[in-house]
Amino acid sequence: MSISATHYRTLFALVLVLLLGTSCSDQGSTPAPEASLPSAEQKTEVIEQQVSAPAEVTSAPEKTAAVDGQKIYKTYCQACHANGVAGSPKFGDKAAWAPRIAKGNDALFSSVKNGLKAMPPKGGCMTCSDDDLRAAMEYMVEQGS
Repeated sequence: MSISATHYRTLFALVLVLLLGTSCSDQGSTPAPEASLPSAEQKTEVIEQQVSAPAEVTSAPEKTAAVDGQKIYKTYCQACHANGVAGSPKFGDKAAWAPRIAKGNDALFSSVKNGLKAMPPKGGCMTCSDDDLRAAMEYMVEQGS
């Protein structure tokens, strides 16, 4: 059985997020009141769901971007962006987000979709559609602008 380099990178990124998220919470850092970090058990459950979930082919019902973006942020993005893990811009930090926002939504979305530095492709949400990723990106941009 052959596993592609993409699968290894994705698996490595997910393990890294789990380890960094756990080490951050172990060091006594306190997230912002509006952003509680998921527990290690919740992260493990999400990863197990991603690994075992078949790719969805059906179209999802119409959703509100703010609600979806917030949900995706809390499930996948918050582990790093709440505390600025590995140089990620902190959620709501206007100064950190300004240069990224200035590049435009297309460039920012490319970073989200393809990964950038320590951030894995799709921020680790391999089951997220482009619309889901855009909703999360827009939610984070709204809070950082």
